[in-house]
Amino acid sequence: RESGSLDFASFRTLSLSPGLASAVFLMAFFGFGAKAGMMPLHSWLPRAHPAAPSHASALMSGVMVKIGIFGILKVAMDLLAQTGLPLWWGILVMAIGAISALLGVLYALAEQDIKRLLAWSTVENVGIILLAVGVAMVGLSLHDPLLTVVGLLGALFHLLNHALFKGLLFLGAGAIISRLHTHDMEKMGALAKRMPWTAAACLIGCLAISAIPPLNGFISEWYTWQSLFSLSRVEAVALQLAGPIAMVMLAVTGGLAVMCFVKMYGITFCGAPRSTHAEEAQEVPNTMIVAMLLLAALCVFIALSASWLAPKIMHIAHAFTNTPPVTVASGIALVPGTFHTRVTPSLLLLLLLAMPLLPGLYWLWCRSRRAAFRRTGDAWACGYGWDNAMAPSGNGVMQPLRVVFCALFRLRQQLDPTLRLNKGLAHVTARAQSTEPFWDERVIRPIVSATQRLAKEIQHLQSGDFRLYCLYVVAALVVLLIAIAV
Repeated sequence: RESGSLDFASFRTLSLSPGLASAVFLMAFFGFGAKAGMMPLHSWLPRAHPAAPSHASALMSGVMVKIGIFGILKVAMDLLAQTGLPLWWGILVMAIGAISALLGVLYALAEQDIKRLLAWSTVENVGIILLAVGVAMVGLSLHDPLLTVVGLLGALFHLLNHALFKGLLFLGAGAIISRLHTHDMEKMGALAKRMPWTAAACLIGCLAISAIPPLNGFISEWYTWQSLFSLSRVEAVALQLAGPIAMVMLAVTGGLAVMCFVKMYGITFCGAPRSTHAEEAQEVPNTMIVAMLLLAALCVFIALSASWLAPKIMHIAHAFTNTPPVTVASGIALVPGTFHTRVTPSLLLLLLLAMPLLPGLYWLWCRSRRAAFRRTGDAWACGYGWDNAMAPSGNGVMQPLRVVFCALFRLRQQLDPTLRLNKGLAHVTARAQSTEPFWDERVIRPIVSATQRLAKEIQHLQSGDFRLYCLYVVAALVVLLIAIAV
């Protein structure tokens, strides 16, 4: 209505009032944010992924949810750029991103369903991308090209990287499910011996998504960190407070992400088999292996070629925001603009390859001093016979966090009928098999229930009479014509 056209070029020339521009931004942000799976509009994502085939889940997580990120960037940093970005837009996006990242990884940790765990991890990574987008929007508001380009570089780089390692992990989960016929990680175990190629590919995916150097997840999160560090140069007090808070939340998110994927890989591929299907599992066909290894190779290649790829992505950010170009790489080192820090992925790789030499030498020394006679048997079980139920489980790993964050996981206290001499009947925390976030229970479900009740109330309008339907169409047309005329 304001531009008189549906062409994007006409939108860019508009200079809307601050109130109207903010209304357009908020509607676009929450609309596209629901598409991206950001909190609190994420409820569909953990339900959709387990129901979809694994290759469809890889496509959904790697490509489809990123359309929401693109929509936010398109509206806020392109179509509304002529109006000018208020500072609070970027701070809002940063806040939503940090909350999505932290809560997403917490709920991922609590999951036993391997595909729901990966779906919650998608919420976390969307939050990390939005955090970097928020920094870029803050830079655009302050006319700081360095902050804008480095923030947007981190967002676009992580968008690409997430498509690769999350697609790899979903394909790996699909390979496991095709052999074990279950999503429950508690019924897996010891799959590294039976499915070695799948285990190797998933190991690379877990390392990449945990931002372990020198894989690609580390590179994009490193740029995101550098953009957050650069907020300390800004004079605005709100940003000087928001920057450290966002860094703390991102640091906690990173630590929990490592814990989450150590749990996923350890429970799934290590230890003893926990079901008959796990004992009888076999490697998947070569076509599935090739698909996983291709994505794993891309995770390594993009990390090692980051000094070549980062300037290419920087030019995209430069063209998108119309800001001056910034130096983001120098030779084989990554340099975020004029900041006094750099990292070299190829040298990190050499260092990591050299690190096993020390434990290898120690192992050789211990081998030379080993006793001549050795006997191998089952693990010591305090005098009892070994049972696979004694092995570490996902519930056991997560139980301390369930207690600490009980308000998020909605745990109930149950009575343990075992008599304790010193305490009588002891209270223990129930082990939840799945997580239902409080937001779903308190907000989403009441809205859904109210909508269903309203639909039942107006159900009588659907009478089956064609003449009445024609009357509805005419009445709606008259109302629209009156609205256009006014």
